[in-house]
Amino acid sequence: MTPVTEGDRRRLAAAVAEAAGAVVELLGAYPVRAGTPVPVAELLPPLAARHRALQEAVDGYPGPLAVDPAGRPDPLGGELAGLMSWLQLLGVLYRGLDDIPESMRITAGRSFAAAHLAARRVRDRARRLAG
Repeated sequence: MTPVTEGDRRRLAAAVAEAAGAVVELLGAYPVRAGTPVPVAELLPPLAARHRALQEAVDGYPGPLAVDPAGRPDPLGGELAGLMSWLQLLGVLYRGLDDIPESMRITAGRSFAAAHLAARRVRDRARRLAG
């Protein structure tokens, strides 16, 4: 296992908190509701940019994310992986759409809400770790 310093961990947490916070703001601004347009074509590019920022933070971290520096399971790693998965799903599934078709609203609402919840959890945990 590659040794990780507290500074490495704080830098990762700060980068993750910033990107996840941006995701929270974006998804919070456009809740998926029946009869309400969702500007998917405008929403997906900034979500993809935040996904890339998270991936860069992961790539720049010298140690494993599954465990903390003491070797204990690290909840941030699993929650971050979940958030990144949700962002990937949204980017792939709704690519090319200007709005979400009515027939997809219920499923889309659940997916966007789950991504929003995951982003809030990751943001809050990362903020605590960043100090």
